[in-house]
Amino acid sequence: MNSRDRIQHILAGQPGDCIPVLPIVHTALAHIEGVPPGRYFTDSEIMAQVAVRSAQRFGFDGVQLTLGVIAEPEALGAVVAFSPDSAPVLKERLLADPGRMDALRKINIASGGRLPMFQQAVSRVVNEIGDHTFVISTLRGPLNIAAQLRGVEQILVDMIENPEAAMKILEFTTDLAVQVAHASLASGAHAVMFGEATCSPNFISPRMYREFMHPLHSRLIRQVKAMGWKTAGLHVCGDIRSIFEDLVSTGVDLLDVDYQVDATEALASIGGGWHCAAISTPARFSFSVMKKRSMTRPSSSAARFIPRPGS
Repeated sequence: MNSRDRIQHILAGQPGDCIPVLPIVHTALAHIEGVPPGRYFTDSEIMAQVAVRSAQRFGFDGVQLTLGVIAEPEALGAVVAFSPDSAPVLKERLLADPGRMDALRKINIASGGRLPMFQQAVSRVVNEIGDHTFVISTLRGPLNIAAQLRGVEQILVDMIENPEAAMKILEFTTDLAVQVAHASLASGAHAVMFGEATCSPNFISPRMYREFMHPLHSRLIRQVKAMGWKTAGLHVCGDIRSIFEDLVSTGVDLLDVDYQVDATEALASIGGGWHCAAISTPARFSFSVMKKRSMTRPSSSAARFIPRPGS
């Protein structure tokens, strides 16, 4: 059984031969490989080499690639500042005036900015090690995209003071997330992950999550599954116990959970139809919840755990 098989067995609710390791590290690996951030974020060959070499050096069962939170605004034409020593920095809020939304709808986001470069990087990794290593393409979810287009503070104010206008923006950014995910299919990655740090209860209330984001996340996951992604997940930071069952009910196969949540408590809350993967490190504790697809429960406790330490 190779590394990819090991992870896919757990996703299918089956035991593997040992505990797989799939860390939440991507950009931090560039430093380890001696690659400046500016090159890592702009060169598909370099980005792919970092992932491949790190997997080989550390024996990861899976790797995860990301372009960072400003990818969608950049692809829509936002001004971005590039530096050799740091990640690109967003310099423009395209939806500072929500009236620009109709014009932005006409743009083919999948072909803009560095998104094609990122898809090439993921494809390179899949072609080089994807036959034996699990590869995740990490994208952004609706609220993360909205926060970059509108502004983090302003989208929160909108959700409180003008919920109808906020929902129009979030529906639009959900469409964007679907479009990018569809374009990402061609990379051949084994799973797609949507970063949604701004959905954390440390950021918005559980009520706001249920009112605004749960319906959109459910639609997003449903649509990416329909287009061909076999595995889709969400990454939400912080203590998500108050929305844990809501996140699970979106239909995700994979749900990252931060160190603030106890793995045993999470296992108990999701019942017998799901199983959970976890690891604890001095720096961070995180785990992934995997949906069990009409399979018998794993025969050993080891089959329930995928280490997901993060930087």
